[in-house]
Amino acid sequence: MIENLGFKYAFWIVMGMATITFIAGINLPIMGIDATQYASISMEMAESGNYLEVMHRGNDYLDKPPLLFWLSSLSFNLFGIENWSYRLPSLLFVYLGIFATFRLGSLLYSKSAGYIGAIIFSTTEAISIISHDVRTDTILISSIVFSIWCIIEFLQREKLKFLVLGFIGIGLAMLCKGPIGLMVPILALSTHFIIRKQWKNFFRWEWLLGIFIVAIIICPMVYGLYTQYDAQPEKFTTLSSGKRVQGISGIVFYFWEQSFGRLTGASEWKDASFSYHFFIGTFIWSFLPWTILGFLALWNKMKLAIRTKEIAEFYTVGAIILPFIALSMSQFKLDHYIYIIYPFIAIISGNYIAQLAHKNQSSFIAIIQIIIIGIMGVGVILIGTVTFTNVTIIYGFIITALFLLIIATYLKRKSILAVVLTTAISACFVNVFMKVHFYQNLAHYDGQYIAAIITNERNIPTENQHVIDISPHCYDFYTKSITHYSGTLGELVKSEIQGHSFLVKEEVFKKIDLDNLQPEVYPIQHHSTTKLNLDFLKESTRDKSTENLYLLVF
Repeated sequence: MIENLGFKYAFWIVMGMATITFIAGINLPIMGIDATQYASISMEMAESGNYLEVMHRGNDYLDKPPLLFWLSSLSFNLFGIENWSYRLPSLLFVYLGIFATFRLGSLLYSKSAGYIGAIIFSTTEAISIISHDVRTDTILISSIVFSIWCIIEFLQREKLKFLVLGFIGIGLAMLCKGPIGLMVPILALSTHFIIRKQWKNFFRWEWLLGIFIVAIIICPMVYGLYTQYDAQPEKFTTLSSGKRVQGISGIVFYFWEQSFGRLTGASEWKDASFSYHFFIGTFIWSFLPWTILGFLALWNKMKLAIRTKEIAEFYTVGAIILPFIALSMSQFKLDHYIYIIYPFIAIISGNYIAQLAHKNQSSFIAIIQIIIIGIMGVGVILIGTVTFTNVTIIYGFIITALFLLIIATYLKRKSILAVVLTTAISACFVNVFMKVHFYQNLAHYDGQYIAAIITNERNIPTENQHVIDISPHCYDFYTKSITHYSGTLGELVKSEIQGHSFLVKEEVFKKIDLDNLQPEVYPIQHHSTTKLNLDFLKESTRDKSTENLYLLVF
């Protein structure tokens, strides 16, 4: 009981620190490519009021389900088109995911496991990243863990409200990213039912009620897909891959091609270099500062799973191993795809740590975490001395704090509570530094963002703004307009472009007759903020890895 109380206090301390971390980044510029595209789609939806048909720059958009766009456009309507109002709905879902992780860990193991699991989940680098670089996965992860918790709660307590809430969670997950929102709960539940030989659970009448609830929730989306695509077989649609097709079924695309098509190879999206171990590398950095504990907990869980009499539940096994295998076999991979299993790794890690605390076996865990905190401190030092050297007083404060936390962990290395708390607080300090220093500086190399600031300062009318051969998601969002796009320069006639602006790449800029047209030229250094490399991260070699964009104002 005393142990639970200690972890409870630790949980609320970490929640306070995590909230500071989230607030520190909530109004930072939105990162390209995906997040700015989703923000601009949400902006367009808010302005048009058309929620059933997802459009992008006036064209049909058939890629992601609409929940993120619905919520963000609603937030825009309530609070205005701002960085923070785009992120707000997804951040609220992060808290739902933390709460569900705590409740599921408490249900399957103990209150201590629940508290520690929630602390781990909320302070991973993955959560810090997706609370800043907001995509569909932020809502998806929380909806999945919420649905699994509620359904298991229903199975154990026989309270119908949990069944209803669980299938609402599945419906939201499907509205966010398609059938994977259904498949992860099915894999988690089925694994436990099969291994535990709970065959009757497969045939409960309540599942029919659940299917009905999911059908109601996704009905508006399905209707929108039907009217936008299936009811117009003569229509040509340009997919996100660039392929133009006629008569595509939006419903088939959503329920099959977008998710299962990537596993079978039927999807347009495929990796140039296919790797089965891609997500292992992703896990190593994105589950920090808990990576080693996560590996140890997973190893311990699988070791006990072989001896089935020594393991109480297999829900987490099904929610971790089977999605990991399926995603590793996918023909197209991005780092954030694997984040859906992190709440469940956090839960088994929380239980593993709680067991060590009960057995007073904490010394080696303390040593591991001291090393990891030290590595994070070195990372902060490198960012401040090599990457972006315009550090402020917060830099010295965070370095000092990390040093003191290392000492505190060493002095209290026999206390699991102290180890967990200092590791989590260290992660929060590092993530605050990343938000207020690293990402803030990184935004200055997003050429479209800088160009939009200049365009806004010059008060160039919306109808006079142009981009040439550049995907203008970020520029659209920060000018709060749909910018005129052209794939080629064409012929610029001086009398026709007075009061206009053009954002162009360097190769286009070199073709312009500057002597005749005489525009104001704003050279802008640009690098993709989501595809960083070593040359860019080193301030001394950064110029070699950037390209130039040019904003021309006539």
